[in-house]
Amino acid sequence: MNRGPSPASRALLSMLGILFIFIGIVLVILGFLAPTGKVQAGGLILIGPIPIILGGELSPATLLIIILLPIIIFILMLFLFFQKISMEEKG
Repeated sequence: MNRGPSPASRALLSMLGILFIFIGIVLVILGFLAPTGKVQAGGLILIGPIPIILGGELSPATLLIIILLPIIIFILMLFLFFQKISMEEKG
């Protein structure tokens, strides 16, 4: 039984990864070169189920949604992946 992505999928994912790294490097360089005025920051610290939201321009609820949305999507994709593996093992 062949598990995992096909060679074409591996090549595509590798190229996408390299592209995202390149885009990230370009964005960091542009961030250093662009003149900026006022700089603000915010953050979120998760201690168990308790979020601690640090100040910023965005409202705490908006910041919480922005940060937790990718985590929720990742958990759902992980759940679907494990469900697909268990279905393949059954039949």
